[in-house]
Amino acid sequence: MITTEVALGLIYSSITLLTPILLAGLAELLVERSGILNLSLEGTMLMGAFVAFMVAFYTGNLSYATLVASIAGAVLCLLFAFLTITLALDQMVTGLALNLLTIGITSYLYRASFGWYVSPIPPHIEMTLHPIDIPVLSQIPIVGKILFNHLPHTYAAFTLVLLSWWLLFRTKNGLKIRAIGEDPQTADYLGINVNLTRYVLLVLEGCVAGLAGSLLSIGYYNMFLDNMTQGRGYIAIALVILSRWNPLLLLGGTFLFSFVDAFQLRIQAFNVPFLSYQFALMLPYLFTIILLLVAGRKVKGPASLAKPFKKLR
Repeated sequence: MITTEVALGLIYSSITLLTPILLAGLAELLVERSGILNLSLEGTMLMGAFVAFMVAFYTGNLSYATLVASIAGAVLCLLFAFLTITLALDQMVTGLALNLLTIGITSYLYRASFGWYVSPIPPHIEMTLHPIDIPVLSQIPIVGKILFNHLPHTYAAFTLVLLSWWLLFRTKNGLKIRAIGEDPQTADYLGINVNLTRYVLLVLEGCVAGLAGSLLSIGYYNMFLDNMTQGRGYIAIALVILSRWNPLLLLGGTFLFSFVDAFQLRIQAFNVPFLSYQFALMLPYLFTIILLLVAGRKVKGPASLAKPFKKLR
């Protein structure tokens, strides 16, 4: 039975779960607006989760862990930028290859550090990130606990939604990013440095995606698990497409996905007899596929998306 308390808890969990996907999605949205399709987003998040856990485990400092995770993400995206922008390799193939490479590297280094058999209790850290109460606002009945009692990453994600929208649609730099994504040759002719802009956006994406990944290992859990991102990077990319490259619509789509994710966790907790937990686990991804089928058919992205740019002059 769904009570008021359960419903409010569902909304709170949805906001909590949307944070890493929203952060990664916002960064990917800006990158795709400039004409780059970065499928290595999944691997970048995974690397962030791994590096954050390792630094937190050996130093006990969560701030260092978060910072180094962002740097690791930036380095990985810088490698992607070099391969796809400087060497003009296929963006999709490169992205997928980096994802596979990241899965292998994190799994190998994890076992090289802790041994091949880490069960039944995997290595873990003693403390994780804690939610922050916003003074005064968190005391508002009902709404206060739902909206103003989250990790700093959540507040940052909501702030970045507004900043991204403002950057893209209200500033000259946003206009330049969109121009590069539509017609890089004309943008270059007008004096916009296409490659430098794309490099900057990709490094920024790496920082944010690494931060999002760190949230999984030192925010939600206190350990690292193989492939613990569980497709969140791919989901973020799908939601960027469904949002039609608009940060405000991305926020709505991410909340819907996270709401279904939180709902399936409730199904498992209540042990509904006619719904197996395997089916419940599938629900968020099934929801995304249905959304793509319904709303993704007539979506028109940036004209130069995933196309290599070669300077003519």
